Amino acid sequence: MKNICFFAALTFLGACNLTNDVNIELPEYERQPVVECYLEPGKPFRLLLSQSYAFFDPFGLDSTFLEKTLLDDAVITISYNGQTYPLENKLSFEVNPLKLFNYTGTEIVPATPGIEYILNIELPNNRGNISGRTIMLPKVSIDSVVVNFSTDPKFDTLARTLMYITDDQSQDNYYRRLLNYGSLDSVPDQDFLVSDRFSQTALIAFGTGYDLVEGDTVFNTIFHITKEYYDYAESFQLAIQGSVNPFAQPSPIKSNVSGSGNPLGIFTCLVYDRDIRIIKK
Repeated sequence: MKNICFFAALTFLGACNLTNDVNIELPEYERQPVVECYLEPGKPFRLLLSQSYAFFDPFGLDSTFLEKTLLDDAVITISYNGQTYPLENKLSFEVNPLKLFNYTGTEIVPATPGIEYILNIELPNNRGNISGRTIMLPKVSIDSVVVNFSTDPKFDTLARTLMYITDDQSQDNYYRRLLNYGSLDSVPDQDFLVSDRFSQTALIAFGTGYDLVEGDTVFNTIFHITKEYYDYAESFQLAIQGSVNPFAQPSPIKSNVSGSGNPLGIFTCLVYDRDIRIIKK
């Protein structure tokens, strides 16, 4: 009798239409200005000011992409040491790796640690203002990069690299580790954020697997970053993960820019050291 009831239930469920279309009214999305400004010592003040997209907005890379994405006609200045410098609204590029900016200044960013920079943006069409502050950190140099070939006779043509830095343990430090094979435009083999709280010693090592061969070119880069940039980059990664996981909670972007313009983004200094190594026995 139980078997008969079980098969009857299956037959009933199979006859049911278990799908149903549901229309959900989504609130209208208000696009936000997005600031990306990385002050790199020895290079001009440069900034990318764009606009965010709603999750379901079309994102076509057609001839109107830049016009729809970039936010022009803003009045932008960066101040430090009591002087204020304007940024001109014009497109500029940098290659290897490729970077795009739509505001550029003539002043060169000094490398002096401790300088505080102040960003001010007046948005067009009375959309409000944006402001931000950041500080130039000292560069943390790469002490050495060691190449080790495997001691296993079956894999003795394979090598790894170990990059060493010395951390100042008298203060909290934050780093971004970047590893590229072949060129800086390649997809990074490693790209992660780390705090020095994970290390019990001043000497910190970052390694690779035994996946290199003689003649490979390896770019080891270490960025010394602020806590604000660490939080921003971490929240950005979590937001990407949440957007592709239907069971994840939404993750807000932790920006260090604010103002009546309701912005997203980051204003920070880009201080790094890089070692370019060709693998040799």
